[in-house]
Amino acid sequence: MSAVDAETGTTQSGEERAFGEVSKGYTLFADKDILVAKITPCFENGKIAQAGLKHRIGVGSTEFHVIRPDRSRLEARYLFHFLRRSQVRVAGERRMTGSAGQRRVPEAFLAGLSVPMPSLLEQKKIAEVLDRADELRVKRREALARLDELSQSIFIDMFGDPAEKRESWPTSTIGALLESATYGSSEKADLTGDVPILRMNNITKDGRVDLTELKYLDAAAVPDRHRVRAGDVLFNRTNSADLVGKSAIYRGSDSPAYAGYLVRLRVNSENNPEYLAAFLNTKYAKRVLRGMCKSIIGMANINAKELQTIRLAQPPLALQNAFAARLSEVERVKETHHRSLAELDALFASLQDRAFRGLL
Repeated sequence: MSAVDAETGTTQSGEERAFGEVSKGYTLFADKDILVAKITPCFENGKIAQAGLKHRIGVGSTEFHVIRPDRSRLEARYLFHFLRRSQVRVAGERRMTGSAGQRRVPEAFLAGLSVPMPSLLEQKKIAEVLDRADELRVKRREALARLDELSQSIFIDMFGDPAEKRESWPTSTIGALLESATYGSSEKADLTGDVPILRMNNITKDGRVDLTELKYLDAAAVPDRHRVRAGDVLFNRTNSADLVGKSAIYRGSDSPAYAGYLVRLRVNSENNPEYLAAFLNTKYAKRVLRGMCKSIIGMANINAKELQTIRLAQPPLALQNAFAARLSEVERVKETHHRSLAELDALFASLQDRAFRGLL
């Protein structure tokens, strides 16, 4: 599952093994088949991709539905773009069966989807238009990835590699840097309400709070302990194995709620939250977090108590503040790119909608 990129809809090449080792216990698929994650939260995270293999066949998680279109009637890229629409994800989430971390999208939901069927030539033209539009989004994400690398480089330049102990600074635990570590609300969110609630999908894997898709709670259901303020770090304690541990600092001016799959980390007055947030997004911290993961009913979990035991250097507050000032310059540039990407996303969604209503 971790080999599927939800943003680009592509797969990594994976590992090569003898067929006899993997002929049982895996899902078999062919190159160019469409893979749809069936289990929560992978389906909601958008893990829908077209397999790109070096060989004719491959195997993967049993948590994939495999779709192979009849090429004489249905263009694979056309179907790929149809399935990746947000409408399909919302509808699929509503049709999930099972409980807790075992909820899955049934095969019958996919089989029953009604797909517009223009001519094969028209399908290919639509797929080409959407592919070209998507390329612009890919380039913008690549620019943002370079800026993320710059942020990490500034961290390493100022604080060194966190895997290597700095003799000049004391080491501490994450817990010692905190005023509090609090789990979020377990109230069921809805599409309407008074208070937006940040969920695990609102924390991106590159360490940002994304507010484009929100759900809401009634104000009466949100006590102060379930609200976020500027400078709080949100930690995703439960998710799929490749996304658990996502962390981001909230920089907004309002006070949204946050869901139970998140932990709110509020640093004490002797530390800067930008330092903690950046540390949690280092490659070193991600390795440590991955080693802490426990599998619970199909999902990976890291509890708040374990998180607080992770050791890290505690540089002087003045240096942490200087890092935050440098980081703010990078964040301003990133915000410009994110606004541009949001515009491209909106344009792409509009193109998708028009394409599958026959208006392109």
